Amino acid sequence: MFPTGFVHKLYLYRRARAGGDSGNAFMPADPIPEAVPSGTSILFVCTGNTCRSPLAEALCRRLAADRLGCTPDELAARGVVIRSAGVAAMPGDEAAGLAVEVARELGADLTDHRSRPVNPELLADATRVVAMTRMHAIALAMHFPGLGPVPELLCGPEGDLDDPLGGDLDVYRDCAEVILRHLGRVLPEWLGTPRSGAA
Repeated sequence: MFPTGFVHKLYLYRRARAGGDSGNAFMPADPIPEAVPSGTSILFVCTGNTCRSPLAEALCRRLAADRLGCTPDELAARGVVIRSAGVAAMPGDEAAGLAVEVARELGADLTDHRSRPVNPELLADATRVVAMTRMHAIALAMHFPGLGPVPELLCGPEGDLDDPLGGDLDVYRDCAEVILRHLGRVLPEWLGTPRSGAA
């Protein structure tokens, strides 16, 4: 039986990208409508807050909503807040057009996104700060010493997430694929929910 909703879109997207082979299709866990750690606030950080961190925010919101059996707009009522910002962002810029397009392909919406710089209030409110690269983490530590959680890298031991800015649609799709893979790895821990297939 195929998954539904956003999960189904991801399944079809991965299957199409794999040339019809569904063996590696992204298959998140069924919704788990249970309580999450109180006050979970995730802040994704990149440079300009127009490509990587907005994609991570939008995809994380959709995946979190599917795991918790709600809509993205209902996440706050479940105690989950997901935001993004940039270490060198100008306020008010739209998301990159190709980022908007890739998000739409995956059932997420970036049309209303507007960039914002990292500020002390966002960091103080966050329970997790997730940097796209080591340099972003270093910049946060330099400009906001001791404020907020210690930044972690989205890609973990794999290191930096390449900037798709200036690339074509396939470059943005590849970026989204990497984001999705790592969100699938870390989101159960962030939300306090079992991993897919866990007993």
